[in-house]
Amino acid sequence: MIKLKMFKFDAEKIFTNKKYIILLAILCTFLWGSAYPAIKLGYDVFGIHSDDSYLKLIFAGYRFLIAGIILITIQKLMGKSIMPKSIGDFKGFILLGFVYTLMQYVFLYIGMANTTGVKSSILGSLSSFINIFLVHFIHKDDKLSVKKVTGCMIGFLAIIVLNFEAGTINGSFKLMGDGFLIISAFMGSFGSIYNKRLSKNNDVFVITAWQLIFGSLMLILIGKSSGGTLRFVSAESGILLLYMAIISSVALVVWSTLYKYNKVGQITVYNFLTPIFGAILSAFLLGESIFDAKSMVALVLACTGIWIVNRK
Repeated sequence: MIKLKMFKFDAEKIFTNKKYIILLAILCTFLWGSAYPAIKLGYDVFGIHSDDSYLKLIFAGYRFLIAGIILITIQKLMGKSIMPKSIGDFKGFILLGFVYTLMQYVFLYIGMANTTGVKSSILGSLSSFINIFLVHFIHKDDKLSVKKVTGCMIGFLAIIVLNFEAGTINGSFKLMGDGFLIISAFMGSFGSIYNKRLSKNNDVFVITAWQLIFGSLMLILIGKSSGGTLRFVSAESGILLLYMAIISSVALVVWSTLYKYNKVGQITVYNFLTPIFGAILSAFLLGESIFDAKSMVALVLACTGIWIVNRK
């Protein structure tokens, strides 16, 4: 087996350099943004219909399982251990997989199926706010500040602008729709903060790989319980699933490492770029309209919010 032991770099030096932080955070949000059109394309390629709830869980489960295997393989090629510092740490990995992969995705899917796309995008972006407020009470060195709140509010406004259509936003509230999306945002926030805690004692590759594997197996088991089967009908389906797995593995490792070496509030604000990249990439890959005034305004607002949070 070819080994990559010679591939070494100073992670802390790279992930604490402001220039690299910006580039890596944008890379992550770009990759996550590309997942929006990729998922839609995946549903078409695999023949997954809008009401195939369990089949969607299997689709997500395979994606995350392959992502975990990719990370385990890279770790082995680099000559590093794929095991945690302590066997007892597996409990933490299982809990992280349950919250970060299983629960976040299940609540997100059910919520999106019971509310509008506009509300889904807006409520999904709440995780950035939740992260910043939660870490205020958890980490003494990451307190709330005027610039953090201001930057997040401007970033949140970007999501509203991007998704605004006359007559599509109303004051109604559905627990199975809007409520579940809010719960999904909380699951994502709790998962990211818990991930940061686990990374103090374990390699980020190891944590991310195992939580993806455990979470994906839970998703697959739930999906299989309905008798659903995901069929690989062409080479295109396999390539698309592999790309989506690479998105999950690369983006999650980089994002988790950014969290490990930096304050959560400094990084989480970049999340506001994800739906914007998603909209732009959807325009190219799915032929959707994007190059209009509101899209440009949303991009400017999101970048402004990020600049406010990170300026000295």
